[in-house]
Amino acid sequence: MTTTQFQLLRTGSELEGLLKRTTHTWTGILPGSGAVGLKYPQEANSFVERLTARVAGEAMPALAFHGIGFRGAPRLALMKLEADGRTAELRRRHLAVTRQSRALRIELSGRSYRYRVLDSGLRHELRREGAVVTMTRSERRRPQSLSGVTRGEVDALDLGLAILLEGVYTRNLSFGGALFSWPGRFLNRMGFLGYFMGS
Repeated sequence: MTTTQFQLLRTGSELEGLLKRTTHTWTGILPGSGAVGLKYPQEANSFVERLTARVAGEAMPALAFHGIGFRGAPRLALMKLEADGRTAELRRRHLAVTRQSRALRIELSGRSYRYRVLDSGLRHELRREGAVVTMTRSERRRPQSLSGVTRGEVDALDLGLAILLEGVYTRNLSFGGALFSWPGRFLNRMGFLGYFMGS
């Protein structure tokens, strides 16, 4: 089975000005796919509720994930995922307990993906038939590096999706993470923390 490794490094944060969100960027080189970059959120205005993470690269489709903002990243609420203008079908089980059953299911371009949190919460796995991409963050929030390992017949769409989802707040894909983040997400939904959590 074919295995490759890659790494994206945090290349900067940009703060546009007063009442603006900080935008974070990671860049790297993917074997066989060239340069790639992850950037979020795209919306600098602190009063915008829905946020967007984007991945762009030399040999991959333009990818975007939109969701209600939390801690400066889109989360899995009112979510939408797009790849070169195609919209993915997204499903997850909110009341499930195990990490496997809480996984995010993605249907895109005739493929069925499953994205789940692994042991430490710093590792995530994107899996479809014949291909797996495992991502590891150096820290939970604003990591200095995003490292990836691929197995199987992985292509540019697989890589792009795995990288894109590192720009999404996915802590509630584990039951423990959902419990830990629930108070903040609840208050954010009520509008009390929108400004403070948006930076």
